[in-house]
Amino acid sequence: MGAVLRRYLRPGAVFIDMGANEGYFSVLASGVVGPSGAVIAVEPQSRLQGVIQTNLDANACLNVRLVRCVVTGRTEKVRLSLASDMNTGSSSLFRPSRYVLPTEEVQSYCLDDFLYMVGVDRCDLMKVDIEGAEYDVFMAADDVLRRGILRHVALEIHPSILANRGLSADTLHAHMIESGYRLDKDIGPSVYSFSR
Repeated sequence: MGAVLRRYLRPGAVFIDMGANEGYFSVLASGVVGPSGAVIAVEPQSRLQGVIQTNLDANACLNVRLVRCVVTGRTEKVRLSLASDMNTGSSSLFRPSRYVLPTEEVQSYCLDDFLYMVGVDRCDLMKVDIEGAEYDVFMAADDVLRRGILRHVALEIHPSILANRGLSADTLHAHMIESGYRLDKDIGPSVYSFSR
């Protein structure tokens, strides 16, 4: 992911870190885009808000805005299943196991509403690692995708979660291509660039 940040970001760029977890990539991107750029760190887990803010403060990341929400296909309240503290990155809207996990309510936004809320009309790079909700985000975002607001998307697709929901990663990939994106195969298997 470090190579992806260096490839697609520059001073003054906008980076959205969707599924920021503890803020590692937000901190890295903050240094790349510099004081004239902007980073939006999106993380729904209440237990991680202080952790992210501490990491941002320790690295003097004054150009990062932390937003507590999820982005899905609809604007509504949802319940997030919380994985153990040992693996907070696997928390998901879709219960990953048959075991009952603690949950918390969080606000969800469709992508268009989210971009409007944070005041972004052009994003140079969006990193998406949201444990199966990636399908919902992009399948419901035709207008955002076709307008090329997101220039590059580093998309972590979770095939097993999608399969458990009766969905296909291939369908999501085809949707991205039909919406005007191409895979940048020289940088990695999951970076889509707007090509229209």
